[in-house]
Amino acid sequence: MDSAERCSKRGLLMQVLTAVSLSTMGFNLGASQAFTGVFTEQMTSARADLALTRSQISWVAAIFAMGNMSGFLMSSYANPRLGTVRIVQLCAPVVAAGWLVLALGNSFWTVLAGRALTGVGIGTSLGPTITHIGEITSVNLRGVLAIFINVMISIGMLSIFLSGWLMGWRHACLAVGIGPILLMFVVTLVLPRSAKWIISKGHPEEEAQRSLHFYHGKDYDVHQQIQSIRESLGDEHRHDASLLQVLSLLRHRHNLVPFGLMLGIYTFFVFSGGFTTASFAPVIFKDVGGFSNPYIGSILLGVLRVVASVAASIVIRKCERNSLLFINSVVGGVACLISGFFFYYSAALADYAWVSLVSVLVIVGTMSLGIAPLTNVLLTELLPNAVRAELGGILLLYYGTASFAMVYCFPLVADSVGMASVFWFFALMQVLMAAFAKLCLPHTNGKSIEEIQKLFVKNITNVASDPIHLHAKMNKTNGGLAYQTFQVEDLERRPAPSES
Repeated sequence: MDSAERCSKRGLLMQVLTAVSLSTMGFNLGASQAFTGVFTEQMTSARADLALTRSQISWVAAIFAMGNMSGFLMSSYANPRLGTVRIVQLCAPVVAAGWLVLALGNSFWTVLAGRALTGVGIGTSLGPTITHIGEITSVNLRGVLAIFINVMISIGMLSIFLSGWLMGWRHACLAVGIGPILLMFVVTLVLPRSAKWIISKGHPEEEAQRSLHFYHGKDYDVHQQIQSIRESLGDEHRHDASLLQVLSLLRHRHNLVPFGLMLGIYTFFVFSGGFTTASFAPVIFKDVGGFSNPYIGSILLGVLRVVASVAASIVIRKCERNSLLFINSVVGGVACLISGFFFYYSAALADYAWVSLVSVLVIVGTMSLGIAPLTNVLLTELLPNAVRAELGGILLLYYGTASFAMVYCFPLVADSVGMASVFWFFALMQVLMAAFAKLCLPHTNGKSIEEIQKLFVKNITNVASDPIHLHAKMNKTNGGLAYQTFQVEDLERRPAPSES
């Protein structure tokens, strides 16, 4: 095995512990998303302890996504300057404070403020934690550890469903929201920033070496890895480039294509049904019927998400990303179609409520096994090193905007056009996602981040047996603007031989 791929047992342990610790932010994300359904169900029931209108309930549900949007925007500015570890240390107290204000809130405005605080804190730190896990892990562990945050999202949702049912939404905020996030804060006090971030921002190479030794062990070939990182960034990479200068790099195919692919992934994640069904589980199960208590179905759904997320950590190592997404689309699309028909003919099919229950569980299960973990994995794999921090924040800003639109509009649209039409829309999105998986996603399984970067360089055909060395150089344009061009060494560009 190449020395650059070796890590000691201690290095592997540090990678796992780091992924588990930072994934606590995913736990809080899942709890916050599931809180939407718990709060909506309890505020519209006879035991509501706050007098809120339907519009105010929708705002409390959706303001978290608006907070995410603000956090994602701040992340685009802060992550390139502070790094993941510092951002998490700043955001963890904000998230804990948000849960506390939410639990103690006795009016619409205080509850709204608590939700907004948690949204801002999670939004600012979520993207950096995902990319940090991808940057510090070895190739053979990256797929598994990158989706561990998705496992924690599922556990967070299950925790809030269970505690919300047993204790009510206020005590659930205290039990689920505060303790785990403070524990994560303590762990981050000993974590170094990633070598990719350190080098990309012009910090001393010795700091990058210490980071690599921490995450990969004392015997790791740090010099080879640092050289590989420098090549992927470019010999003249500008670590002081502004956000607008980074955005100008989207003119070039090797940056624009992966950015466009991730926009597609986030669009399908939000609008293909699984995200909404999981977030509003108590509300949907109340309409579906089949359980005397809608929280029983929600808890069952949460358990299914956890099991599917753990299974995904195994499946994703053996399956190509596009194949997994295609299977998710086909199975999930059929389940959305069946659910739509059940809601449309609910009176005639009342004796067959179990069919719709199974369909709802399949929708969420396929999402948890497919696009949910793939979203995190592909975010770490596809974005180029030189612009990952900035574009990651912009992508998550888009995700927050789409989430806000879906969370705010879902209850209103379902009341207006009916639940059947909503699920038929989800089925259509699943069909489009299947075409996207087959036609657009590249094969990335088993490749390093630097190797994946080379996939988006146009008109390059490797006909030589020697390895390709790809160098990205930063050139000056108007006003000192930086952009990347690629040069390939040890490569012959030859036209394909014509058949005689």
